[in-house]
Amino acid sequence: MSKAKITVIAALGTLILLIVGCMVVFFLIPVFYDIDYDIDSITPLTTDVRLLSANDPLNKSDSPALAKVKDGKISDEDFRILFLTDVHLSERKAPTRRIIERLVSWIEAEQPDLIILGGDSINGLNDRVRVKQFRDLMDRFGVYWAPVLGNHEGDRPILMTSRERVVEIWSESPLCLMESDTKKTADGTVVDGYGNYVVSILGESGMITDAFFFLDNGSKLMSRADYEKWGVNKKADTAISAAQVTWYQETYAEMAQANGGPLTHMCVIHKPLQIMGDVLSLPEEITVNEIVPWTFSARGVTEGWQLVYGELRDRMHYPPYTDGDLYKALVANHAKAVFFGHDHVNDLTLYNPTADIYLTYIRLGSYELTEAEGYNILTLDAKGDYAFDAHFADDTPMKTLFTSKSAS
Repeated sequence: MSKAKITVIAALGTLILLIVGCMVVFFLIPVFYDIDYDIDSITPLTTDVRLLSANDPLNKSDSPALAKVKDGKISDEDFRILFLTDVHLSERKAPTRRIIERLVSWIEAEQPDLIILGGDSINGLNDRVRVKQFRDLMDRFGVYWAPVLGNHEGDRPILMTSRERVVEIWSESPLCLMESDTKKTADGTVVDGYGNYVVSILGESGMITDAFFFLDNGSKLMSRADYEKWGVNKKADTAISAAQVTWYQETYAEMAQANGGPLTHMCVIHKPLQIMGDVLSLPEEITVNEIVPWTFSARGVTEGWQLVYGELRDRMHYPPYTDGDLYKALVANHAKAVFFGHDHVNDLTLYNPTADIYLTYIRLGSYELTEAEGYNILTLDAKGDYAFDAHFADDTPMKTLFTSKSAS
């Protein structure tokens, strides 16, 4: 056999071994990564919350909605929502177990009626096992849960479950409110992103008292036309698109009309809106996890922005080009708050009194020993009032960040 043939055979053999090795590392090994936590040991919460169809006699809103139902009627009890973000269940067993243990303790202590997740619930070299395990974990609590995608769901298309497939897997759960269908605007334009949807909550009258719009701004799906237009790298994270804003506006208008007037509503995304960067001024040099000495920018001062609570301990990582159209649309419709995560060590809450809107980080759910860890509780009462509280991972007392009454 000639040297050339031997070289070719050796090269092919090396290539085959390399491919097999990659398959083992990225595809086979994660199969053996059990969750290292007996989720069957979790006792499901007792809940009176039901998802009422649009034609349910108790539902007067013309769209599916959640309601607390007791003795055949909608209850006047408070509706409690627990917010978590950046849980980061990964292929690593020990950190995953610690995170699950703290989630179980928080959820069992708070007994929420709904759990909202602000993205990056999972991440890892190959997450196809964790995607289903996370769904099974959340279902075990026995209450409805509403996630939005972060940047780590499907951020390695070859090695990880695609964003579209994550949405499909989670939405198969009868308790997950995320929707996998492709949304379109009235003129037929396909809405960008995956898992755009709205969750409504009914009051005693059967009409909507509160609605939450979930919009995907965590992906890396920027088209060539977009990145050339904005002058950024093609892998830069996308902001909220014009089609998403249009879908929000049209959907809100339909819901408000069916409900007989303006709706108290809020928005859940993964990454901060760019307006945060426009109204704050940060120093050039920043050390992560050390307090950033920021000030309000000229625009922030002019518009009267106020600090409600919290600190920056890192830069704000919002998309590098405008997503201001969403903020403008939310203000035009009198939305009350925008919730987001992504920046693990930040826990800032800002308020614009002119627009009467809050922009706030959800506290960090993963286990990273930062001062921003914990969770939030949003309490909705029968009169339509609300209160958003911060709960800390240590023994710091709970703090109310804002209420419907504090803005009046």
